[in-house]
Amino acid sequence: MMNPLESRQNEIINFLKINQFASIHELKELVNYSEATIKRDLVDLENDGLIRRTRGGAMIIDNEKIDVPYLMKIAQLDEDKNKKYVAELAEGLIKDDMILFIDSSTTCLHLVNLLAKFDGLRIITNGLLTAVMLSEFTNAQISVLGGSIVPKRATINGSKAFADVLNYNVDIAFVSCRGFSLDYGATETSEGEALIKKAFRKQAQKVAVLVTHDKFDSKYMYQSMDLSEIDYLISDKEIPDLHPKKIETIY
Repeated sequence: MMNPLESRQNEIINFLKINQFASIHELKELVNYSEATIKRDLVDLENDGLIRRTRGGAMIIDNEKIDVPYLMKIAQLDEDKNKKYVAELAEGLIKDDMILFIDSSTTCLHLVNLLAKFDGLRIITNGLLTAVMLSEFTNAQISVLGGSIVPKRATINGSKAFADVLNYNVDIAFVSCRGFSLDYGATETSEGEALIKKAFRKQAQKVAVLVTHDKFDSKYMYQSMDLSEIDYLISDKEIPDLHPKKIETIY
């Protein structure tokens, strides 16, 4: 459950995603807080790269590419039926006694509740919340990568985490991405996140990329995986014009 601050800021973000712009007065009426509180919220959201403050209000930054704060995504986890469906499809690749990489994405977080039925799993993750939930709801042996924690993202990446990945050899890596396209494969906004997934690819026998249809035809600065490096592409909808012989698509 979100605290009052997270709930208020989430309401502001959702309003801006619909309306593109809002005045301070409109936001005061929306959330029923003081002007000073609204202004502090807008400073926080601008620092997170979600909005741009303007004279007398705020506007959304690129509605298609907005990265909602991680804890806001977690609070809405049960509502995301598409990601849940994708995770249920991915479950079909898992067997007892496997060694897995699972990244810190909320898409892969939906896998957690599906893993209790398996015995002998060993799982390595760069997600702090992912590790906590795996420990709580499964009998798997859990390892967390060492490295730097990304502020407000509950994820670990950086050079230390990259080097740590190279200590493991796994059966399947389950990862998601910020964007996916036929020309650029899987891409990320963060170089650190892209590097971790490159390391996962290097050390995994197979890689499954979990992607919902809203990420199709989107590309970001850092490529995490070329199409040729993906073994399984798992989505909630068929991906148009995708005919590579070496990728098994599941939808």
